[in-house]
Amino acid sequence: MRQKTRRILLLVSLLLFPVTLNFFSPYVSIDGAMAGVASGSLLLFVALAVGAVFFGRAWCAWACPMGGLAEYGRAVNDRPVKRKPLAVLRYSIFGVWGAFVALGFLMAGGVKGFDPLRLTENLVSVDEPVKYITYYLVLAVFVVLTLAVGRRGACHAICWMSPFMAVGYVAGRWLGIPQLRIVSEPGKCTDCGSCDRRCPMSLPVSSLHKRGAVRVSDCILCGECVDHCPKKALRYGVRGR
Repeated sequence: MRQKTRRILLLVSLLLFPVTLNFFSPYVSIDGAMAGVASGSLLLFVALAVGAVFFGRAWCAWACPMGGLAEYGRAVNDRPVKRKPLAVLRYSIFGVWGAFVALGFLMAGGVKGFDPLRLTENLVSVDEPVKYITYYLVLAVFVVLTLAVGRRGACHAICWMSPFMAVGYVAGRWLGIPQLRIVSEPGKCTDCGSCDRRCPMSLPVSSLHKRGAVRVSDCILCGECVDHCPKKALRYGVRGR
């Protein structure tokens, strides 16, 4: 039931993407920075970082529109991915984007205000036919990467939001703030590998949980490992460091 509910939420988020696109747009953040204002997308990214202090990357599994594409893409290509090389690519893209945002604010003389509806004055991102070109291009990039690379391939390779959440997660853990995590009773584990096979982020859950909890920023708290552990060794819980 939990996984069905999660996938329905992701599908709804994906269907709403024409409305919300600009709030996830890295371009809108740069455009706002060049005008000296924090746009809706930049404010959302910061909010995701703050939320990750307490809830890690749960957003990715329960509410991200591109997460919906990733979930349904697994029906075509469910091959685990090599996370480290893709992480280098993802953080490199994030670094370049962050540099453009910082340069934009610098050229504009700093942050002069906030504009949550930057380029979205009508409350709908795709509000005229020409904007569907951008919309379908974004979808195409995520679909191609997901199908070509494997499980959540686009998420691993190009997601510009995940670094914000990774920073929030690491900050919360460093500060010892109680965080939602996948916790475990290692004594119940029989090393069947079911959790590894089900993890959409290609994590080695069977080894990560041996110390009582999965403590990595790539865990998106989807609960696949929890729901498919035959020995019920895994569950949701709150932990500090």
